[in-house]
Amino acid sequence: MVDHGSRDHAQWSASATERNWQCSGALALTDGLPEKTSEAADWGTACHQIAEKSLREGLDPSDFIGKTEKGKVHEFEVDEEMAETAAEYVDYVRKAVIAAAPPKVNPASLLQIEQKFSLSALKPPFEAGGTADAVVYSPLEKQLEVIDLKGGRGHVVEVVGNPQLRTYALGAMLANSGLAVDTIKVTIVQPRAPHKSGRIRSETFHVADLVEWTADLVRAMQRAAKAIVDRPTMHSVVWEKEYLAAGDHCEFCKAAGFCPAIERKSLDMAGVWFDDLDQPRLSNSPDMLSPERAAQLLDAADMIGEYINAVRAYWHAQAEMGVEIPNYVLVEKIGRRKWKDTVKAEDVMAILENAGREGLAAWAPLKPASPAQVEKALGAKNKALIGDLVETPVTGTNLARADKTTRKAATPSVHKHFSILD
Repeated sequence: MVDHGSRDHAQWSASATERNWQCSGALALTDGLPEKTSEAADWGTACHQIAEKSLREGLDPSDFIGKTEKGKVHEFEVDEEMAETAAEYVDYVRKAVIAAAPPKVNPASLLQIEQKFSLSALKPPFEAGGTADAVVYSPLEKQLEVIDLKGGRGHVVEVVGNPQLRTYALGAMLANSGLAVDTIKVTIVQPRAPHKSGRIRSETFHVADLVEWTADLVRAMQRAAKAIVDRPTMHSVVWEKEYLAAGDHCEFCKAAGFCPAIERKSLDMAGVWFDDLDQPRLSNSPDMLSPERAAQLLDAADMIGEYINAVRAYWHAQAEMGVEIPNYVLVEKIGRRKWKDTVKAEDVMAILENAGREGLAAWAPLKPASPAQVEKALGAKNKALIGDLVETPVTGTNLARADKTTRKAATPSVHKHFSILD
């Protein structure tokens, strides 16, 4: 099993399809730049690794709690949150495999785990491909399902028309060309990001639709290749206007820190203008933004980042004070499940013993078992026995888009003291 953090990515990777499609010059700007990562990205890598190990070795992600997993740079001790995130994906994959298996067919033969694929059959102008987390084949339905684990919390990923998932679907078709396939189902499992359609959401389309989409993909690749060829020969301003486009697809771009299109759009969106001395001025800063803070905003990228954070913090506080913001809602920030403060080890041990269990060795004085571990010991039929002993605390609030969350609106805390300069 390959360490996910050490993987090389194709020049046109599936994960970058949307960015390269929307911004034809992205590959030209990022060509030769080293891969970048973050703590959040490496957390997702570690989560994928325990998910893969669980599927390959018949384990449960909770078996990895307390063990160490490494991403590209950062290491993590697997905790309950990571294990539960991986478990939701692993459980879905296992159920999908069982559902796809006809009588007398070994379900394991219908599953491909971390299947690498190439798009070389399309004869693209550069290396193109990727790795699908899980691919399940249903012989009776003549359907391929591509299942993608998203470990992120902040960036909610849509499934309908998703270019990355379409690329995975195309790759799965090419990598499994001997199978009879009529339809393809693409599924996102994103346990840590609430979505109005649920944490697991899918889209199904006919192979003919994928063929039509593939023709558009090839044209997008050819345009990206032309941007690379034209860059040395065109005036920079003309080239940028022709090939660069800023938007949501820029979030993980390696060129985000110096891309002129992102800078220009950020300045426009933030209402930044330059005075006669060519100094940046902010025309629509939050009410509590001080002159001293504005004077520090010299570098455009840093300025916009700080400004957006200030706006979010300011209007979060205003929502706490009861101000209604169009299409935004204050929601509770939910913490991890934990034992109630009044619960003692003897209470849980009694439940385990009454359910026919001998107890858990994990109930050590310094490190008691988590609710998830006790539920696993009890089994599916008995896990509800500890329901009254567990609570899920509210740890604060978040300001969320009303059309992107399923959580109920929280009551504003009008007594909360807030300063945007804190």
